[in-house]
Amino acid sequence: MKFRFLTFILFLFANSGFTQDFIVKNNDDVIRGTVKGTDYFSVYISANDEADVILPAKDVKNFFWNGNSFVSKGFANGKNFEYRFVKLIEMGTVNLYSFGGGTLVPAVKEKKVKFRPSVGIGTGTGGFGGMGMGGGISIGGGRSTAPERPAGAPVIRYFIEKPGAGPLQEVPMKAITDEDKKANVKSILLQKLGDNAGLKAKVESSTDFNSREVIEWVKEYNATKK
Repeated sequence: MKFRFLTFILFLFANSGFTQDFIVKNNDDVIRGTVKGTDYFSVYISANDEADVILPAKDVKNFFWNGNSFVSKGFANGKNFEYRFVKLIEMGTVNLYSFGGGTLVPAVKEKKVKFRPSVGIGTGTGGFGGMGMGGGISIGGGRSTAPERPAGAPVIRYFIEKPGAGPLQEVPMKAITDEDKKANVKSILLQKLGDNAGLKAKVESSTDFNSREVIEWVKEYNATKK
């Protein structure tokens, strides 16, 4: 319940014009300052715009950066339980998150950093059911320029959950969803949204199942539960 309350607070900040970045640690301590970037495995913040700190996802509940909320989630990886940050897209009775996509580590001024992990992430392995990240992003490394989608950047992957009705699930949708993935997306959405007759009809009649369409459905579903 406490975790969901903190996530809700992050959601309110994201929609209120509040601009200061902050991190909520597992012990509920709040670090305010300027978030410099994240590779989804750690987050890099200039605490009070003075001391640089890098925290791994396992030590953080959530953080707010550039108008977006990110939540730490645990995923089974073989015998291990690993934590990754996911970006909050929609929250309510059904929550929708994304992982990856774009460049999330901007150019930074080199300072003495309290903890600087070496983040070299390959493709095809790792948590999230075999999810890897390309590009070999290293937190804390200065860059003069950064393209929106550098070569090797990961595609966006989406995850959905309905608290109290099963675990977090990956939804294999895209801007243009692969034909062989549409049946799986449809099945997941009927499980999560199927108790709404209107949305059930939309899901059953759809032929696209693209990310834009699914996000709108989740928003519509949550709006009916308020």
